[in-house]
Amino acid sequence: MDIQANSFNYNVNLQDGTIDSAKVGLYGRDETSGDYVNAQIKVEQSDLAEGATFLTANPADVVTIAKKKLAEDTAVKATTTTQTQ
Repeated sequence: MDIQANSFNYNVNLQDGTIDSAKVGLYGRDETSGDYVNAQIKVEQSDLAEGATFLTANPADVVTIAKKKLAEDTAVKATTTTQTQ
């Protein structure tokens, strides 16, 4: 499934005017099955490369970070719990 960015917003700290994170909207749809993913991923300053800021980071790199975070967040974990009903 090809995941594309469909929105990109910086979160600005209005007290000091700094950008402290970015919210990246990601979307993908499998043409065969019709399955889709629609997610909002928050990229924090700590997710950026060492020494980078949101003003110096390439937005494409921020989207790549968001895609990696999405993959990590949705990966099936080795240990799972089941809910009893």
